[in-house]
Amino acid sequence: MEASCPFCGDHGAGKYHLSLNTRKNVYRCNLCNARGNSVSLFARIEGISNRQAFHALSEEGRLYRFPQQPLSKKPPEREPASLAARHDTYYDMLSHLELSPKHKADLLSRGLSEERIAQNLYRSLPAGDRPRRFLAGMLADFHNLEGIPGFYVDDGGYWNISGHSGLLVPYCDKGGYIQGMQIRLDDEIKPDRKYRWLSSRTRKHGTRSLSYIHVTGNIHAKTAYLTEGGLKGDVASFLDQDALFLCFAGVTAIGGLKDALKNLSISEAVIALDMDKMMNWRVRKALDNIMELMSSFPGIKVRLMNWNATFKGVDDFYKARNYAYSKGVNILDIRSNLITRHLDELWKKEYPRQDRGFIHTCEWEELTVPLYQLKCELPEDEEKMEQYKQMLLDGQVDFPPLVCVNRTVIDGRYRFYAYLDLGYEEVKIYQNVPWALPTAA
Repeated sequence: MEASCPFCGDHGAGKYHLSLNTRKNVYRCNLCNARGNSVSLFARIEGISNRQAFHALSEEGRLYRFPQQPLSKKPPEREPASLAARHDTYYDMLSHLELSPKHKADLLSRGLSEERIAQNLYRSLPAGDRPRRFLAGMLADFHNLEGIPGFYVDDGGYWNISGHSGLLVPYCDKGGYIQGMQIRLDDEIKPDRKYRWLSSRTRKHGTRSLSYIHVTGNIHAKTAYLTEGGLKGDVASFLDQDALFLCFAGVTAIGGLKDALKNLSISEAVIALDMDKMMNWRVRKALDNIMELMSSFPGIKVRLMNWNATFKGVDDFYKARNYAYSKGVNILDIRSNLITRHLDELWKKEYPRQDRGFIHTCEWEELTVPLYQLKCELPEDEEKMEQYKQMLLDGQVDFPPLVCVNRTVIDGRYRFYAYLDLGYEEVKIYQNVPWALPTAA
């Protein structure tokens, strides 16, 4: 059973992340990693201890477990076919498809060469039902499509291909075999919903797709970079002289990472998550889980990679870095100032477990900005926020500037909402200076 998580604000329609296993009496959220049983769930919701929750539920015979669901009459989900069958089918499928001019232009704008675009087998999935049915029927003459994610039998009794139109991105293993494919959707506006697995999970004779780890670049390298997104990894690898990248589909989709790493002879792993890890608590939580996983590998040195927060992803940073270098500019030449040193000391004191590398990847400035221009996560402790409001009303303290990255508050959330509730129009902030190529270059 799937539901909306009460702890992390998981409210995406049709995309719930809280899994309730009513047979085993356990729950787990795939976003915030909250887990436990029915007693601990009740305890956390009510803000009491597990012992108090047990007594509250068991008094007068009121102890209950998750509601039992009737046994499903649906057959068990079909598991994907073997890697060899998937690779052969997908390879033949891609060989019969073309890359649209729009998709090719987008790939070139990311920094890929035409040769690398052809090598990576990117193709466009057509929108119309007729070409998909024709292609699936042709493939069915040479391959068994049972167990191949993305293929299904439509209402007319013909093999067809599921999914919205978009750019097909193959996810390969270290040997170059296609494990599965993602679609970069053409008609999706929300960035976090832009990529979907090619899957036919709910269709007749359809098959779900698993979440695979994409391996790209020099597989003999001793250093592996870990990032989110197969296309991002392809671009970053190309822009960094075929560096080895291991790419998961989402920051929480790291189930196959351990097996992927076992098949490589690396001595160093560099975690290169997007720089929104400073503003997104879900990404920060996922980073902790990845660090914990990587610590289980003896002999592998683990480090975090940071870059100027003007650029969200490692691919964006590499593209800007290479362009700057072509103009004789080193993008890493950053001038330190008093704000830099202040933030370094602040993070040592207030956030000792967080990596401080981001502070030294950019220049900082003090600004006075309209409050409405800033974004900020809602704080958990309303009582603490009220205390800050009262201090402002009493004039007890002169608060330091809020600390922002790309106009998102990363230090001073309680102060931000105190300012907001009291009607402040402008506030002082320490803001990273967006990087730009020097005029002289």
